[in-house]
Amino acid sequence: MKFCVLTLGCKSNQSESSLIENILIENSHCKTSLEESPDVCIINTCSVTAKSDYQSRQLIRRALKAGASVIVTGCYSELNQPLIRQISKTIEIVKNADKDAYFKDKFGHSPNPGTTAPGDHGNSRALLKIQDGCNAYCTYCQIPQTRGASRSRPVSEVIREAQAFEEAGFMEIVITGIHIGYYGVDLNPKTELSALIENILINTNNLRIRLTSIEVSEITDRLIRLYENGRICSHIHIPLQSGDDVILKKMNRPYNTSDFRRTILRLHSAIDNISIGTDVIVGFPGETHDSFNDTYGFISSIPLVYLHVFPYSKRKNTKAAEMPGAVDEGIKKQWAAHLRELSGEKKQAYMSAQAGKVLCAAVETIENGSFSGTTGNYLKIVSELVPGFEIRKKHLVNLIVTGQEDDRLAGKPVIIR
Repeated sequence: MKFCVLTLGCKSNQSESSLIENILIENSHCKTSLEESPDVCIINTCSVTAKSDYQSRQLIRRALKAGASVIVTGCYSELNQPLIRQISKTIEIVKNADKDAYFKDKFGHSPNPGTTAPGDHGNSRALLKIQDGCNAYCTYCQIPQTRGASRSRPVSEVIREAQAFEEAGFMEIVITGIHIGYYGVDLNPKTELSALIENILINTNNLRIRLTSIEVSEITDRLIRLYENGRICSHIHIPLQSGDDVILKKMNRPYNTSDFRRTILRLHSAIDNISIGTDVIVGFPGETHDSFNDTYGFISSIPLVYLHVFPYSKRKNTKAAEMPGAVDEGIKKQWAAHLRELSGEKKQAYMSAQAGKVLCAAVETIENGSFSGTTGNYLKIVSELVPGFEIRKKHLVNLIVTGQEDDRLAGKPVIIR
């Protein structure tokens, strides 16, 4: 059978889509694209914003138009089953909690039950999902409705999967989940994220480990010390959402700007050349020009490298949806544009500071006499192939930064002695 998997949204969705692909491939089904007339199209949807909702509906319609049998899962389908039924009654809808069992039962049992079997299906860095769900209840977010409470995978299961990725030739794993800083609270005995990372380091040989999004209040001294290990990528993503304390309180975020600044400065001081990214929401109900200016000034004053900027999107059945003080859509776009410009300036300054440094990159593409990859500090880098250096996809290579090409660094392979 020919199938395709289309994915929107977060790295957790991407990890789950990899699992679905692995189940089908290992049971002799053939991965293809939507343009190549698949028999089945599986769409893993997102509902974090109104734009994500729209993109989910568009993908569903495209898949139906291509003549495929359509299976829809993910957060949009979790919240909008009647709307999907209106598009077509032939669509199968799979709940988030049932993804694993459903695809194993329907398409044949994977030889690696319970794990994202580590075949190489085009990925250079392996996504290792350690938990699902969220207990935070931010006032703008539907995730607790679509994913439920935080649920951690057992330590032994995570370690087995990390080892399987290493055996399959991956040299970087990306630790992902909906709320990874809450890892282990629900396990018996309880544990924590830093202990899990230590266990992975002990039980693997050369894997490089990258952490994805983690809340500022969950960055502990123990976690910061782990960055002294050369196998932890010097990159971290810490959602801010607003640089105004009044707005943060309305969002039900468990910190203020002083807390955030203190932790960012500690990380910047403790970890050489670290790249720190963040998320920002603009146009939250009640946000004024003054509170936006507070956010802009706050972000300008701290050593962040890049921003993911989202205009506030009203989500049904959230507390923020009932709050007064809606912000005009045009104002949201202006504010978002200002912050994206600031993000570009910060990233360019950081990239310029990399000149002459030696960075380690995971190789992602090799073509036309050159290769590209992602560095430990989360920058794209490109280099010509050099005689004497064996460059293979998924492997790590050290490069000295020689310049910059648009939004990528240019480098040259070097041997570290």
